[in-house]
Amino acid sequence: MSIRSVAGAFCVVAGLAAVASSQEPPRIQVSSEEIVFHVRFTDRFGKAISDIRPEEVKIYEDDKEQKLARLFRSEEPFDVALLLDVSPSTYDIQEGIRDRSIDFVAQMPERNRMLLISFDDKIYIDCDWTSDLQKVMDTVEGLRTNEKANGTHLYEAICLVAEKKLTRRTPRRAMIVYTDGIDHGSDGYNEKESIELIEESGIVVYPIQYDSRAWYSRIHTPRDDRDDRYPDPNDPSDPRNRDPRTRRGTRRNPTPGSRDPDPLPPVTVPMPPGPTTPPIILGPTSDRDKEAYKAQMMYKHAKDYLFKLAYVSAGKYFETPSITALEQAYAKIIGELQDVYTVTYIPSPRKTDGLVHRVKIDITRPDVAVVTTKGGYRAKSK
Repeated sequence: MSIRSVAGAFCVVAGLAAVASSQEPPRIQVSSEEIVFHVRFTDRFGKAISDIRPEEVKIYEDDKEQKLARLFRSEEPFDVALLLDVSPSTYDIQEGIRDRSIDFVAQMPERNRMLLISFDDKIYIDCDWTSDLQKVMDTVEGLRTNEKANGTHLYEAICLVAEKKLTRRTPRRAMIVYTDGIDHGSDGYNEKESIELIEESGIVVYPIQYDSRAWYSRIHTPRDDRDDRYPDPNDPSDPRNRDPRTRRGTRRNPTPGSRDPDPLPPVTVPMPPGPTTPPIILGPTSDRDKEAYKAQMMYKHAKDYLFKLAYVSAGKYFETPSITALEQAYAKIIGELQDVYTVTYIPSPRKTDGLVHRVKIDITRPDVAVVTTKGGYRAKSK
């Protein structure tokens, strides 16, 4: 990582890391050797069960039974880091983001601690670890989109928070990331490194993706090639304004005395191709189409990345095409955190081969299911 990046990303950390931690209640700690899994136990109707006992939990690594180290019940506190993208692509929805994020913090159980991070082409610790949820809400209220930012350091933000702020000393750690998933300019970290770091960290990640395709397509399209399907009624040079019968598209004003409100010649609709006919894929033909296509591909790649983050951490991915969907995603995450147990064990023998090892968590109680998306862990190399 360059000196510029260290100055930009860590100066804020150094300035705010001195927040008094003596006021916080003592946190449960785990050793660096413990493997951490977050799981839910449900009945056959999918309802969470809250009275699981340690002796009921069985752990198998590569089909070999392991000894349970600790079982943290669902009411044990979480350390929750909330990361909010404030890059220019959030400009049109920034007010909704603030309002829904404030509501989310207000619903957080008071036993949890929270950390608020925002990022654009820099990473900011807006509110360091605290159990004072009102302080977090007040800080969220002051967040604004940085329209002049020249990038979105998503990978860098995730890695720095995982390495510097969500340490392995506490077992119940969650990261909630609201972003479109598109990284521009991360210095010193890449997509692969961020996924591997999360996979090894024991942090459960809940990515929430907003849709920035229209924004990217709009700002990168040359002004002369932007959507001109509809004529400007105040532009006399537009030939579509010279014929009073012409309006938007190809529709026309009704012909006097006609029963058809929009009489057009009959159109012959071609039959769809048969099942063996290969689809005809037309590539983008204009700058506008090219930018829309590029935005679509970036969004799809970002979606795949965020889904992987959730998968390797036993979290959940949420796609939010609207602010209402963001509210629903936040509500589901609150429910997830309230139902999650944390299971830890120390592998025997200890693995240092850098390989992925399969882990299965089971329970002896009848009619109880174990819900976890994480099927293993990657051992650290020597």
